[in-house]
Amino acid sequence: MRLSRGQQTALGLAVAAALAAAALAVRQRQAAPAGAPAADAPDVSRADATLDLGDVRVAVSASPRPLLAFARNRFRFRAERDGAPVVLDGAVLSLTMTMPMGDHRHALVPAKGGWLETEAVLPLCPSGRRRWFGTLDFTFAGTARSVRFAFDLSPPTREPGAPGRQ
Repeated sequence: MRLSRGQQTALGLAVAAALAAAALAVRQRQAAPAGAPAADAPDVSRADATLDLGDVRVAVSASPRPLLAFARNRFRFRAERDGAPVVLDGAVLSLTMTMPMGDHRHALVPAKGGWLETEAVLPLCPSGRRRWFGTLDFTFAGTARSVRFAFDLSPPTREPGAPGRQ
C-alpha cells in the first residue's frame, strides 16, 4: 500500500505529536516521581525534624538557616534504633522541585556522632517557587527505605556594601 503525499504528511505529524507527548510525560515524571513528597512532609527550613519509620528513627538537619540558593547547604542525617545510632547502607539524598531543576543526587559521607552528611548547592527556580523536597534513600536491615522532607530555599543574601553574592 502506497500513501499519498497528504497521508504521509498526516502520518508524520501524528508521529511528531506522539513523540512530543512522550517527552512531556517523561519530563513530568522526572519532576514529580511516583511517591513524591506530600504537602505534609516535615519542613526543615526552620527546625530539624525526626522521621519515625517504626523500627528506626531518622533525624534530619539542614544548615545554615535560612537555606540559601547558590550557596553550600549542609544536609545531615542520623539514624537511631532504641536510642543508639545505626548504619544506613547506600544512603543517597535526592533533591527535587515540582519542575525539573537538574540532577541533584548526593552520596552521604560519615561524620562525627553517627551522622551522615552532604553539601549541596541548589539554584533558584526561574518560576519564583522556593519549595524543594529531599528524599533520603537507604537500606536498613536488608530493606530499601526512604524518608522525605521539604524545605524552602531563600535567595542569596547581600551584606551592605558587599560587591556580590555570599
